[in-house]
Amino acid sequence: MNGYDEKISTIEQESVVDLIKDLRDEAVIMVRQQAELMKTELSEKVSRVTKNSSLLFFGGALLFFGVMFLLAGLTFLGYVGLLAAGVAPATAIWLMPIITAVVVGAIGGILVSRSINKIKHTSVIPEKTVHSIKEDQQWLKQKRK
Repeated sequence: MNGYDEKISTIEQESVVDLIKDLRDEAVIMVRQQAELMKTELSEKVSRVTKNSSLLFFGGALLFFGVMFLLAGLTFLGYVGLLAAGVAPATAIWLMPIITAVVVGAIGGILVSRSINKIKHTSVIPEKTVHSIKEDQQWLKQKRK
């Protein structure tokens, strides 16, 4: 081998080393970007769940107090209706609150069930990040070839 061939061989080795360093640096940058994307995406999802949970709590509290007043009026109205229908006052006074409680309990159960299902269907998996990582894996595989 003459001096010229040795220089070319050395340059080729340096080029390969530079390519490997570049690939490493790009991979590090890509991992950092993926971590940032994942943090951002998870933060958005946690924020959404927190917002929906707090809305559920405050909405439920307001609903509770509003329903209490409504139920008091409906129970009294039902009591008067039972008396008008000929039910004895001693029976109407306990029967109407039970009827009211069963109806309201069913409605409340439906509302709570719907809210829980909405929260359950909120995915905490950062889909964008997962998709991006898969794309990056394919890119790295192609770069290695």
